[in-house]
Amino acid sequence: MRSLSAALFLLLSCNSLPSANAATTSSAHHQPAQTCERLPSSLTYSQATAPADVSAILRVVVEKINRDVTGVVDVEVAWTGAELHRRVGERIVRCTVTRLAESVVQISEDSDDDGGDAEVQIDEHGREIVTQCFEVPFTILDVNECTISSPNPMAHRCQPPSICINTLGSYECVCPSASFQSSPSSVDFIPTPQFWEDITYNQHRTPWEVSYGRSSESSCPNSPSTFGCCDDDGHSREGAVCHSTFRCPVDPCEDVESSPCSSNASCQRANSPLAHPNYTCECPPGLMGNGKPCPKYNTQQQQQQQQQPKVKYDGKTPTESTKRLLDAGLLCGCTKPTVDPCDGYHDCPPKEMCVADSYNRPSCQCKPGHVRDEVYGCVDEHPPGLTLRYSSNPDSKFDTDRGIEYLTQGDRYEEYGVDVIDDNAEEYLRSLKITYSRPLPQGCLLDMGEFYVNYTVATPWTSPEFVRAKRTVVIQNVNECKVRMNDGNIGSHCPELVSMCDVDAGAACLDEIGTYTCQCPEGTEGDGFLPIPRLRPDGKGGFVGTMIPKAYNGGTGCRDTSRPVIELMGPNPKVFRVAKTSGLKGVVKGANDNADANARVDAILAEQRTTYEKDIKYMIVATSGAELCATSTRPNVRPMDCIRAKDHTYKGVVDLTARVSVGEPIHDGAPLRWKVPYNVMDDAGNKAKTVWRSIIVEEVGLDEFESSNEATMLTNRREEVDEAVREALEKERKRVAATSNNKRACPPCAPCDCKGKKDCGGMSVSECNAFCDKKLAAASASSSDASCPPNYLERSTSYDRTELNHQIIQDLVAYLEGLIGPSTLMLLLVGCFVAVMVYFLQRIVRALFFSSGPYVRTYYADEEREKMMMQNVSYYRSPTAATNRSTTTSTPSSSASRPPTASLSSQRNGIFSPQQNGTNVNNTTQQQQAEQYVSPFRSNDGTDNAIYQSVSPITPRRSDGNQTQPSSQGYNLRSNR
Repeated sequence: MRSLSAALFLLLSCNSLPSANAATTSSAHHQPAQTCERLPSSLTYSQATAPADVSAILRVVVEKINRDVTGVVDVEVAWTGAELHRRVGERIVRCTVTRLAESVVQISEDSDDDGGDAEVQIDEHGREIVTQCFEVPFTILDVNECTISSPNPMAHRCQPPSICINTLGSYECVCPSASFQSSPSSVDFIPTPQFWEDITYNQHRTPWEVSYGRSSESSCPNSPSTFGCCDDDGHSREGAVCHSTFRCPVDPCEDVESSPCSSNASCQRANSPLAHPNYTCECPPGLMGNGKPCPKYNTQQQQQQQQQPKVKYDGKTPTESTKRLLDAGLLCGCTKPTVDPCDGYHDCPPKEMCVADSYNRPSCQCKPGHVRDEVYGCVDEHPPGLTLRYSSNPDSKFDTDRGIEYLTQGDRYEEYGVDVIDDNAEEYLRSLKITYSRPLPQGCLLDMGEFYVNYTVATPWTSPEFVRAKRTVVIQNVNECKVRMNDGNIGSHCPELVSMCDVDAGAACLDEIGTYTCQCPEGTEGDGFLPIPRLRPDGKGGFVGTMIPKAYNGGTGCRDTSRPVIELMGPNPKVFRVAKTSGLKGVVKGANDNADANARVDAILAEQRTTYEKDIKYMIVATSGAELCATSTRPNVRPMDCIRAKDHTYKGVVDLTARVSVGEPIHDGAPLRWKVPYNVMDDAGNKAKTVWRSIIVEEVGLDEFESSNEATMLTNRREEVDEAVREALEKERKRVAATSNNKRACPPCAPCDCKGKKDCGGMSVSECNAFCDKKLAAASASSSDASCPPNYLERSTSYDRTELNHQIIQDLVAYLEGLIGPSTLMLLLVGCFVAVMVYFLQRIVRALFFSSGPYVRTYYADEEREKMMMQNVSYYRSPTAATNRSTTTSTPSSSASRPPTASLSSQRNGIFSPQQNGTNVNNTTQQQQAEQYVSPFRSNDGTDNAIYQSVSPITPRRSDGNQTQPSSQGYNLRSNR
């Protein structure tokens, strides 16, 4: 196939046969209308193989143009996809083809044709081209969808029992009717408009012959077919969904083999398919049942258990049980009923029953366990039994073995009676006697205690002639504090048991045996009760009525007696600094002795002082008192930042700061001093103690004004820091108090060291912990407990000491904080910490850089004594050591002489010097025979400069009067005396 030089341009317009000139084609080159040439052969497809989209159709059309026309440069196709996609019939696709002029001339020469009136043009490539119009025939053949089965995509989608009708290019679905049971037998049948008119309008159809009437059940509600309802193209997306969801009612009685009724019952279709059920099964005359098939029984026993229909004594009317089964549809199939001779028979006397004989004839006989008496008729052979009845409420409490029923105050006693276990009970029910040990209240039970109920039934045919049962009712205490008015339980029908404590005022209800009392919280006074209208004074200081609570005194409630507390915030006193009025001040002596000038200054100053109080009042009113706590470091304060008022009530601490009233300043008596009162009152009318804030006006000279303001700012800043630290510490204390348990707890027990002791037996950790929890008091009083009490007491004492030390430290810190202020205390603690760190750092630096050796400690204070001692010390060689050295000269290590170590003692007979008057003769002889040893490290002046360079120092022994033998390898030190 030759490639195209330009992209295809689609103009969606369709032209149907046979008139090809009726369509209008828009040429890309704006050529005038031309006579189109029709290609000789047509493109023929069936519906199944026809191109399904525009791309497929363009491909086959362009392919045919390239196959039948030569010299093609450009192809422009005009057609409407919606009209040609698998549409049955013949269509024309018009194309505008641009060809090379030489191809047209060559064809004209070969066919003696001048090529029409085509105009030759030059394209952008310099080629001579000619534009011509061609018509491509396009034919699609119809497929009978009704004869194709799934999963072929062309198969119809009509759902049973609808009938498929083939149409030209598509299909329709029709509901069956009495006159239309199946699709036409002819394969080539194409429905006409008259056919659809007859189906839709001319046929009378019942609800069973049209689709369902709701759109949720069928795509075309109440319609006999999909014609005119669904898309004409049944293969489009909308058409396929519409046809597949078209539903016609299914006749349940149409197929005999699949009939829902049993074989001996007839199936009758309901008038409407929407009925539930839409069919009925009717049994033949003389048979009973629902007409539906019976389930298949696995065993013969199950089949016998199947209930059989019965009729009454007349042989026609169903019995009540059979009627209930028939109404419920529980009798399957159609079965012949049996006759119940006693059903419908006349009523028998009491204690008698209908019995059928061997001939199925009914008669009245005594019930089992009864005998016929000439006076009373059929009577029970045994006396009746009485069983107490109790409430079926699961919350009820009772003891059936002892016949006790437990109630609480506020309950109503309900008479449940007894069960008379005897067939004669109804006859003698009128002689049942119930006796109460005390009268029952009409309402709820208020008093604690118990009473009895006796039940007696007469039995004149037995001896004794009565049967009796006894019920004991115990009334228990109720917690009145938990009873609420109109709670749907006790409080609704027994208001006497509703606690009348003044809970709004903080009164607490305390339950008592048989009653209750109210207790006012701390800081209040009164009896804690609300007034109880049912109780009236008796004139003797008491009250009369039912259920008088304990300590009730007329319902005075709880009145708050605690006074609020006001705390000043900010500076007190509040200091206002003003520049003091002064005249001109000279420097030379006598320049300021002007009496007139001084008088004028005094007059101005006196006039200025008269405005101070007015200014203070104005500032208080204008700022609502906020100016009294404002400082140079905190200028933006609120009135609530100046004062704090708290009222300690039973509900907790109530903030009354917003209620505080600020009074007018009052002169304090002293010059330039005033005081402002703060007052507040709580809801109970308790007034707080008036708190006063002092106001001082300082008149400062101009030379002192600046330094005074700086000092004030520093003081304010220090006070703010102290206040912030105090608040932080207060929050921390509250947090610790809230998270920790203030109760003294037993400290954790250490593992008991009792192994091998008879009085302990070896305690485990759990036993030790149990001992710690239970024996704290005994262990503190005595240390002779048999389960390791000494160790425990030591641990307990150590824990107490630790706790006491912590408490002492905490109290000391709190005392210092109150004495010198939080900020100063923090600075003091930081200073101590820095001093300790400097001390340890100095010791570390000295040990690292100024020590004389890793194993030698230098005592600088004894340097002079050391030199003097060295002058008075002589060194002698041990004879044994000399012998050893002479005999071991061959060994390098043994030939080296060991240097002596000097004693640091300056006394001649020090603790490191052996005694002269020893009793050891051998030691003395060895010392006299010893050769004098000269230190190889001794200098010319007699001192031993290398005395501390000994590799292995000798530690002399002290002689305590015992004979001591010197070491054969060591050195003996002796004074040079």
